Amino acid sequence: MTKTKLITVMMLIASLLSCNNDNSDILFEHGKFSKYEEFSSNLAEPVISVFFIDDKNGFATTYNGNILKTIDGGLNWESHTVTDLPLYSIRFIDKKIGFAVGGKSSCGGTGCIVPGSIVFKTEDFGENWTRLNIPYEWSELSSVSFINKNIGFAIGVGLQIKTNNGGETWKQFEFECNEPMKKISFITSQTGICAGLFGNIFRTSNQGENWIKSDNESDGHIYDFYFVNEKVGYACGQKEIVKTIDGGKTWRILKKSPSEIRFIHFSDFDNGIAIGYGHYTGGCFGTMTKAIYWTNDGGLTWKIEDNIEFDYVSSFFDKNVGYSMTYNKIFKITIK
Repeated sequence: MTKTKLITVMMLIASLLSCNNDNSDILFEHGKFSKYEEFSSNLAEPVISVFFIDDKNGFATTYNGNILKTIDGGLNWESHTVTDLPLYSIRFIDKKIGFAVGGKSSCGGTGCIVPGSIVFKTEDFGENWTRLNIPYEWSELSSVSFINKNIGFAIGVGLQIKTNNGGETWKQFEFECNEPMKKISFITSQTGICAGLFGNIFRTSNQGENWIKSDNESDGHIYDFYFVNEKVGYACGQKEIVKTIDGGKTWRILKKSPSEIRFIHFSDFDNGIAIGYGHYTGGCFGTMTKAIYWTNDGGLTWKIEDNIEFDYVSSFFDKNVGYSMTYNKIFKITIK
């Protein structure tokens, strides 16, 4: 046997042995998170973003460019096709005006043209959607946030843009790094947070005129964050959850917190949930289970309910109550 073949066989054996690893974390106390209700839904396609205005009215988006609307708390959805590109984020300012963003930053085949980013706006509660003109880049937008009817932001891969006139015109802005960003949201009318891959978190205190990089202990990708008030916030993602107590200037790792989390929400300083992945089912063709974690002490310790049915595509319409989506079902979650 040649040296090259021997190395190949050894790598194959190592790969097969690694397939038996189970990534479940034994540090978490297992239990039943009893504060959610399950309802049947006519939702017939996977959604990637959801936003509920109140307990009845909500919107969701899909990879296929559809915007779905419900007026009965997610039991029934009406679908509108506005594009053939993914729509990664949707947000409403009030019960009339909303924005959806997405796009595609790559394409296949010789001579293909990258579609780039897209922004849609409605002014009649989702009855009609208009595509807005934005600076073209080989980009896609993953999050949108508006301070008021005029000032808004959208960020993602390869493009960050701001509008001062309700989306009529957009100007590009830049961060200190060029890594993809996943979410932008404003704590107050002046202070905003933007977070993304490799632990990058940026903060503005002047409506996005300047962005300063925050001091984050973690280098893990950030997928979501939530602020309880102007000072206290939590961010989750690839690695442990991080917490800030100074309005996002510094972030510190919560040592006993879960990783691979996609959604996080707190009802107050102590009580919060995190939805993401639980454990690997094992073998070469195993999958990651979905799990909900909850804390009653501000993130110091967490409990887990593993193998849940609902997904991390979630939205809270007030501090205590929200919805989580999955195929043919919707789950109403309550944090007490």
